[in-house]
Amino acid sequence: STPPVWAFRGAGSTKGRRGGGGGGNRYGFGRDSRENTLNNGRRRIQEVASRLRLGAHFVDSAHRLFTLAVEKNFVQGRRTLHVVAACLYIACRQEKSQHMLIDFSDALQVNVYTLGTCFLKFRRLLDLKLEIVDPALYIYRFAAHLDLDDQANAVGMTALRIVGRMKRDWIVAGRRPAGICAAALLIAARAHGFTRENQDVTKILRVCGMTVSTRVKEFEHTPSANLSLEQFNTVDIESECDPPVFTRNRLREARALAIQEKNMSLLTSGALDDPRQGKRASRWREEPKSKKKVEKEEEFEQLYSTLHDEMKEGCEEAAMLKKVARDEDDAVEKGDVKKDGGSLADDQKQTKSSGEGQIQLKDPGDDNVVPSHIRYPIGNNKLAVVLPQQATTEELQKSTQPPEAQLNLNDWKSEMPDFAADEVGDLFRDEEEVKAKEVIFNRMNKEYLHKEEKKEEDRLNAEAAEKDKEDDEAAQEEKRARYLQSTRGRKRKNKGEDGLDDPTTEEALLAEVSRRKISRKINYDAMSAIFDDSGGFATDLLEDGPGPGTDDLGHQDFMI
Repeated sequence: STPPVWAFRGAGSTKGRRGGGGGGNRYGFGRDSRENTLNNGRRRIQEVASRLRLGAHFVDSAHRLFTLAVEKNFVQGRRTLHVVAACLYIACRQEKSQHMLIDFSDALQVNVYTLGTCFLKFRRLLDLKLEIVDPALYIYRFAAHLDLDDQANAVGMTALRIVGRMKRDWIVAGRRPAGICAAALLIAARAHGFTRENQDVTKILRVCGMTVSTRVKEFEHTPSANLSLEQFNTVDIESECDPPVFTRNRLREARALAIQEKNMSLLTSGALDDPRQGKRASRWREEPKSKKKVEKEEEFEQLYSTLHDEMKEGCEEAAMLKKVARDEDDAVEKGDVKKDGGSLADDQKQTKSSGEGQIQLKDPGDDNVVPSHIRYPIGNNKLAVVLPQQATTEELQKSTQPPEAQLNLNDWKSEMPDFAADEVGDLFRDEEEVKAKEVIFNRMNKEYLHKEEKKEEDRLNAEAAEKDKEDDEAAQEEKRARYLQSTRGRKRKNKGEDGLDDPTTEEALLAEVSRRKISRKINYDAMSAIFDDSGGFATDLLEDGPGPGTDDLGHQDFMI
């Protein structure tokens, strides 16, 4: 029977909407909301794909992803355009196209970080495993925007080789592909004689100029940077460089070790400078000089020079007084008291104090004192660098747990209650008691242990039998192949009614043996003596007279 059809008419309306139980949603009105969402999503995907000139297969892949997003309620609370862009970008990543996420940002006029957040959440929801983008995908695309004329292809080829060299030198790992591509194009363009600056590639690839400069400096410290363009295109260096981060961390550890050992000669020699930082390589060991600091230094220098002159005059006066004291009259008792009532001890104290002041004013220049401006290196975690053989701060701290008191086992056993004495005794048994317990266990569980041994023995026998069977089958197959190889050159004599060669007796026998698998120990060498060259039974052994195995008297020799 057909479903009932009725009409709904609102108050004041002249027409009604027809509905029924056969179609539409559960109320019978129009299409489902889910279907409308999918159709709207496909229409949006086609619009974005047309802006970026993406093919139909990108639209189909993105629509399948959008369907999954609808099923998992990922579109709720998010703009459909953001989800559409994430689906299309995932399709581009899967197809390895030359489109970047910032291209979708330009096409939709949406912040790239907003699209990136939506893409990452959607990828995490579906647990998609996307391959890392290869920077070589963008080389030819952006090389066409550098105004390289007819040498764009040559520059692109050189840039591809530079990217491959960067991969072997661990420069690409963990870096954004746009920065690698920009550095490779900049180096390749300069190698071919084009005058290109950082801003020429940064405005095309939308990357920071500092990123490009860092990648170029990292490539400068590889052996490939010392080659000419012709050598770079022909010579392939087999050695690999350490990752830049690895080299930087080793320099930090070397600086930390030198500071701990107070090796000022190594710290100030420049051997621990990072050559990738260029002019800023020695900034870490140089004292920062500000305007106020320079003014203070000048004031202190002027003060020190004034004090030095005054102390020098005082030392000269003291030396003169000492000389006069030595020439005094011998009448002064013991030479301690002078005529003016003064004492030589006072002069000596004055001279000594003058000398001490002079030494304090002099720069100590101690090599074992690390200046305050050379600070201990800080790691990426904003904490002090910990050397491989050095313990961390937490490891050096004393334990907050109180040490456990030593336990007297005998006293502890004597204090145990009677009902727990047996349990405590089970915990502490000597070797003889353990052996006695083992004998009792084996006697009580004799049947179980016997079954286990039998089971293990059967398993080993089954494995051995299976191995023997495999070996026999392999040997049988080898003999069969050798037998077929020896009979391959035999000619057929019988032809059937249809003009085709009928199978010989030998071939029929082999086919039947192979089909039925009668035995795995067939002697193919003995079988070859039964048939003649034509494939039929050999009748030499059936002829009258002594056979090949008899003597002149007709006695037959048997070989056992």
